[in-house]
Amino acid sequence: VEEVKRALVACKVFCFFPIYWVVYSQMLNNFISQAGQMQLHGIPNDLMQNWDPITIIIFIPVMDYLLYPALGKLGFQMKPITRITWGFFFGAAAMAYAAGVQKLIYNSGPCYDRPGACEAALQPDGSYAPNNVHVAVQAPAYLLIGLSEILASITGLEYAFTKAPASMKSFIMSLFLLTSAFGSALGIALSPTAVDPKLLWMYVGLCVACFVAGLLFWIIYSKYNDTEEEMNELEKYTAPAKSVDVADEEKAAAAGAPARERSISE
Repeated sequence: VEEVKRALVACKVFCFFPIYWVVYSQMLNNFISQAGQMQLHGIPNDLMQNWDPITIIIFIPVMDYLLYPALGKLGFQMKPITRITWGFFFGAAAMAYAAGVQKLIYNSGPCYDRPGACEAALQPDGSYAPNNVHVAVQAPAYLLIGLSEILASITGLEYAFTKAPASMKSFIMSLFLLTSAFGSALGIALSPTAVDPKLLWMYVGLCVACFVAGLLFWIIYSKYNDTEEEMNELEKYTAPAKSVDVADEEKAAAAGAPARERSISE
């Protein structure tokens, strides 16, 4: 019964993740388009998303070995629910920054809120020049998304695996990954707003939605931080029963082997 309760806790925690996945997916589509509206200086606009894995590779060990222990010594325990909440907040911060970048693009010539779609940007070769904003200003948005991924996505996977009973781990993990599908569906529903000059307000809306989701997530689920150790201990109490049985069988088999040898020799 306790194992089932623990599995239900994990499932409930996943309810807010579709909103996070909508925010996360901006890195894979609208951020690339946004980079194409800026001065690239020879850098492919889809290369900017490499800042996300770079951030993850650098900051996972920093957070695991330096930040979390340091905060723990100061009395701030970064338990899973706390980390996921901050993941939502960093996702909201990424959208706020992206909105600021989009506003900067719309305030810059030559096409302002119609980047690459005005006669003033037409070049002799028939292409259109982007607005006068350097693409480097977009990098912090990927940094914030990467930090949110460490806090929310990775911790969510860890939570799904550690809280699920041994017989339900694959099922609970699949439910967590299913939230990504719901997030993609929400992203498709929002696609009509992903056009100029509506992009600015789309980012603002996602920022507000992700922040509110993180706030509600903390209000509803912060109580599970108090039972974190108790839920983790349940796995230790249920697993050894099987190992003891196996050990008994091995001892019985070992004890029976000499008896069989003596009967054969006789």
